[in-house]
Amino acid sequence: MVSVLLSLGAHAQDKKSDRIILPSIMILPGKKAFKNLNDNKIPFNLKVGMAAVNDAFKNFGFDTKDFEAAYNQLLRTGKLKDCDRCEPLELLFDQAVADVLVELEMEYVETPHGNKVTVIVEAYHYSSSTSWASEVCESRYIRSPDISALTKNAINMVNYADKKGNDLSYIDHFMLEIVDYLDRCVEFGSIANIEFTIDSAADCDMNCKIPEADNARLKYVIEDWLEANAKDGYYRIQTSTANQLTVDEFRYECNMRTSRIERKLTRFFDDLGLDFEIKTGRSSIFVKIL
Repeated sequence: MVSVLLSLGAHAQDKKSDRIILPSIMILPGKKAFKNLNDNKIPFNLKVGMAAVNDAFKNFGFDTKDFEAAYNQLLRTGKLKDCDRCEPLELLFDQAVADVLVELEMEYVETPHGNKVTVIVEAYHYSSSTSWASEVCESRYIRSPDISALTKNAINMVNYADKKGNDLSYIDHFMLEIVDYLDRCVEFGSIANIEFTIDSAADCDMNCKIPEADNARLKYVIEDWLEANAKDGYYRIQTSTANQLTVDEFRYECNMRTSRIERKLTRFFDDLGLDFEIKTGRSSIFVKIL
């Protein structure tokens, strides 16, 4: 089964690499597994499962990153002191450790007729808060306590076929979904939500005329900026009132982080001579005009 994975992976990589560069990948414990870490140590079974999935990505051609090194760095900075409230996915993306983070949950079951592993993987790209791909991989019941062998059996189990009828394992399908999603992201862009609000104590609203912008009304000045800076000029306004303008779909380049949009907005409002504050999330930007 491993030889099938390597052969198919190389074929798929050759097919896609003309259009995109494969992103860097980091395998990490999922939310449930992360909260159950004892003394900040990864349980043996989970660690072995993560290594097996990491090897599959590496064999495909992805640049894989070391989770434990990044995790220990977060520990040293004190950002993981309270893991009931911390968001490891966001913290790791903030550190720019990898382009795609793959969360992994794993269940190991022992029965009289054999042992079984279920591996659940879900992929997130730094440009989007939504899941790019997910897969539930189940092994056969095997009379063996070898977690690595059971994990490989689970992820390499054939469960799909491509358009040409070639067999695809769970992990083949999962990796190709990531590549396909990135391909679409490169073509159509990522999507951010931007919310512009006017503070209740501000001297003007969205209808104020801005001297630094030829006395155009603020809402139209903002719309002009959105059109000029969105990928292919595409944005969609959800609500527009005297005190708020909400953009539920601002398209931007897939290789761009929202921090770059924040910098552009900062220069924009500085040029307008307005007081403001900006807060950002991975795919959300909140601008308050003071």
